[in-house]
Amino acid sequence: MPIEEVRAADGRPLSVTIPLPGRPLTLAVWRARIGRVNLYLLDANVAANSPADRGITAQLYGGDRETRLQQEMALGIGGWRALAALGLRPPVC
Repeated sequence: MPIEEVRAADGRPLSVTIPLPGRPLTLAVWRARIGRVNLYLLDANVAANSPADRGITAQLYGGDRETRLQQEMALGIGGWRALAALGLRPPVC
């Protein structure tokens, strides 16, 4: 399954930023094509983040409660912002 970095309209890598307590967290957006479906992934391992914050997305739901909350914020807030940046408007039930 090839994974590719998503690019913005200007050709730069697409990223979104979310607020964490006392600092921003930048998330790169990646796409995996699975058949006819696009799977979008968020990655905190980017230069704009501190070494500790880069590990937030290294392992899903690993670590302590604080890491878990940071992951949930990255997925919830970051996921919504990534969908908006991609121009995708999924229906919400």
